[in-house]
Amino acid sequence: MVSERDSVLIVDDEPDLAQLFTDALKAADLNAVGFNNPLIALDYIKENHSTICLVVTDWKMPHINGFELTKKVAEIDNEIGVMLMSAYELDQDQLREINKNDYLRKPIHMSKLIESVKLQLNHSPHEE
Repeated sequence: MVSERDSVLIVDDEPDLAQLFTDALKAADLNAVGFNNPLIALDYIKENHSTICLVVTDWKMPHINGFELTKKVAEIDNEIGVMLMSAYELDQDQLREINKNDYLRKPIHMSKLIESVKLQLNHSPHEE
């Protein structure tokens, strides 16, 4: 069996949001896994990077923020896409440093989350 990159990881330190976003993606027939601890998510990424196509992460989190997580994901496997979410205005210089020019602004409607994730996956080289 060939390993396919089909997992979308949700990383948000608010457990209810991590679960809500994960459930919404699953309801849209996407393979989603949620984490509310970015360090545990990072361990999961290290162990399972070949199956992950996208990480959707909150910006402000304890221990490691979305900016740092984005850099670490790229170090582990630069084929994994990353989308950022934030309730705050993000610093454009930091976004440029991690090659991002956009992010999902919280509060996020589930339809917008699903649409954005599917759009990212369609631009991924790991399509089915």
